[in-house]
Amino acid sequence: MLVMLAYDLPSVKHQTLLRKAFESVGGVRVQFSIYIFEGEDHECERVIRYMRRIATPIQNGDIRLITMERSIWDQQIVVLGEDAIPKSSPLARFVIIWE
Repeated sequence: MLVMLAYDLPSVKHQTLLRKAFESVGGVRVQFSIYIFEGEDHECERVIRYMRRIATPIQNGDIRLITMERSIWDQQIVVLGEDAIPKSSPLARFVIIWE
């Protein structure tokens, strides 16, 4: 099972708080404000409870935790990114890949 954290927050302080909290439990950055955690169902439930506690005091913005099966994530279509343009491509130097 996967848990995806996506947020749109005006405060850099709150962005950093969420990022550090999610990374501390094993989350990995996918894009600038999108992170993903993969684990067993009980681990994902624990991450969701933890992130709800962390996000509760934040007043402004949009914070979402989305659960999905790995098969859903594997069906995504990457338009621009590492999977779309190999590093050996002449266009690779113009593509920024967030890691």
